[in-house]
Amino acid sequence: MIRHAKIEDIAAIVNIEKKVFRETLGDRFLYQEIKENPFAQYFVYEMGHEVIGYIGYRYDQSFCEMMNFCIIPTHQNEGYGKELLEVSMLEMISLGAKTFTLEVRNSNLVAQHVYERMGFKKSHIRKNYYQNEDAIVYIKEVQA
Repeated sequence: MIRHAKIEDIAAIVNIEKKVFRETLGDRFLYQEIKENPFAQYFVYEMGHEVIGYIGYRYDQSFCEMMNFCIIPTHQNEGYGKELLEVSMLEMISLGAKTFTLEVRNSNLVAQHVYERMGFKKSHIRKNYYQNEDAIVYIKEVQA
């Protein structure tokens, strides 16, 4: 089930980030995003009673920036990420989003492939965005 993230999901989100990225946005950041930021929307994919992935956005009127997106390694390549991305984007479109952007590590070819299959286009490079690695910026325009 895909639903809006709650404060109670933060520990699971941090755990998933550590497994996927080996680093995390952190409890405090996620708390502020989920509880206090009116421009943030976070979604989790819950299977049974376990959160297996999440995606977060910041949006302002028609512009929507993806903050983070990951699925726990034991459930990657099973279609859950694609479903989470599709459902959450539809929710953001219902709020008025027309332009989606995201950054992905230059070395993360799997994620790049997913985004390109979902209709995102490479826009430009951000040098050393990830400390010692460039980011590719992707963009997708949608019709509401």
